[in-house]
Amino acid sequence: MPTIPRARGLSLVASVVAPLLGVTACSVSATNTASSGSTGPAAVASTDTRPPAAVVTDYRSYVGGKAAKADAKQSPITLGWVNVEGGPGGSPEATLGARAAVKYVNDKLGGIGGHPLRLNVCTVVSAEEEGQKCGQQLLGDKSVSAIGVGNLYLGDASFNSVVAGKKPVLVGVATGPTLPTAANTYSTFGDLPHIFATWGTYARDVLKAKSVAVVHTNTPGDKIASTAAVQGLKAAGLSVKSVGFDVQATDLIGPVTAAGANTADAVVPITIGSGCVGVAKALKQLGVTKPVVSTPLCMSPDVAKGLGGDLPTWTYGVAQTLPADTSAPDTKAFLTASAEVGLSKDTASQVFAPLGWSTILTYAKVLNTIGADKITSAAVSEQLKKFTGPVVMGAAEVQCGKYKDAPAVCNDQARFYQYKGKGAFQPLTDWIRPPK
Repeated sequence: MPTIPRARGLSLVASVVAPLLGVTACSVSATNTASSGSTGPAAVASTDTRPPAAVVTDYRSYVGGKAAKADAKQSPITLGWVNVEGGPGGSPEATLGARAAVKYVNDKLGGIGGHPLRLNVCTVVSAEEEGQKCGQQLLGDKSVSAIGVGNLYLGDASFNSVVAGKKPVLVGVATGPTLPTAANTYSTFGDLPHIFATWGTYARDVLKAKSVAVVHTNTPGDKIASTAAVQGLKAAGLSVKSVGFDVQATDLIGPVTAAGANTADAVVPITIGSGCVGVAKALKQLGVTKPVVSTPLCMSPDVAKGLGGDLPTWTYGVAQTLPADTSAPDTKAFLTASAEVGLSKDTASQVFAPLGWSTILTYAKVLNTIGADKITSAAVSEQLKKFTGPVVMGAAEVQCGKYKDAPAVCNDQARFYQYKGKGAFQPLTDWIRPPK
């Protein structure tokens, strides 16, 4: 397995969800029995209990639009967009989701007060300094009043050093390490430390666990992620042992055993690709049957292939409504609407596609609220400061500026899903917050 790019593991949803075929919703109780050899929680929490008004399915009402096409004769309203893509570890699906949302706004929602919405897109391919180029491009375009961000896990520091709060920045998940503290920045799905803290709440309140074994790859990103998870678990009062392993390792019985997986009440793997495969095989060989609580980093085609054709039947936490959960009303709305404007099913199933979609629709809501003839960077910033949700494919309520040490973080909630095998996911919980 090649070395993971810097900070690739920074995001709870940093890798794509496999385009799983035949995804269906299960209604039976969650019990793991397949390739990992682990079992799920004996009793599960309720599924999504958000009030209907907080689940965004009516996009026209949400953005304050009209059932019409934008008037191509009117001057366009431009948003900047920056994302890592075009090289190893990129997420082009984020931009595809954003472009699909722009097309939907223009074709189905009347644009922004009749004006067409457009994107000025800049991409970071493989180098930190490329973020500076994007900052200069989008800051220099006077028609750009605000900037959307996809998966900017690389180039964020140099980007932020240029933009420096001069224009508002809206991001789904703040994957880059400097984004949570960046000026005039708003993350509607949160950042790694606050999202991972929910692992502690889930393990304590749903699994009733007392001890947890954490195993992680020794890459910079996964070290940061595992540290966040450990902090969240300890904050919930659990005993935690965390052990790392080399990214090239394939036989992981040693580190899995050293982390105490044989005796722990739950196992938390923070890895990707072959690491997920190695952990699943080790747990099976060791006969570990306790719950495994992973991230979407282990939901990828190479993991399924390494385990004989299917993903580990683990529990997965994620900071959004999982696009593979077709039982969810907001997932159904997203898949239907995005298909109408040409977003493929495979792309829509990848977690950064709905994040891009959500970011653009949030901006459409904000811009329509301001009014097409009154849009300025300052006006957009004021609207984002007081934005409380709901978030498309996200939480019912968010609070920007809640955390003084991470002022850009607007969300600290995640949901947990049980993978049943053969493409079927069962939602286990509603939105969960960090432990108190």
